[in-house]
Amino acid sequence: MPEMSWTEEEIYLLAERGYAFYQQGQYQEAGIIFSALVSLDPLNVYCRIALSALCMLLGDAQRAVNELSIVLQQNPAHHEARARRCEAYCALRNWKESQDDLEILRRNGQNQYIPRIAARLRAAGANAEMKVATSSARTR
Repeated sequence: MPEMSWTEEEIYLLAERGYAFYQQGQYQEAGIIFSALVSLDPLNVYCRIALSALCMLLGDAQRAVNELSIVLQQNPAHHEARARRCEAYCALRNWKESQDDLEILRRNGQNQYIPRIAARLRAAGANAEMKVATSSARTR
């Protein structure tokens, strides 16, 4: 629930402005807005996921993991948040955590995320064990 001094409409308008900054490639500015929004409305999943995406763009994968972990604490079945956290773990080269999230996605039939995660793994230079796990998850 938003802070008492901010209405849901005001938070929506600020989020809209943050998204406009994002579309213009002004990631720092967008990050400032979304960071403030999650302070104002800590349970706002959209703002927290947007902030995590901006953190990834700005090279702060650890903060992205932290933000996405909060979303997953609220709702462990939020597959988009889990896929994004898996990607953030890849950027940090935390292969075990990444594989754990990947396995949960696979177990829940969320295979649409596998190609995106596999690309992230290749970009991060994952070890052969992780590549094999991704390949086998894709075929299941």
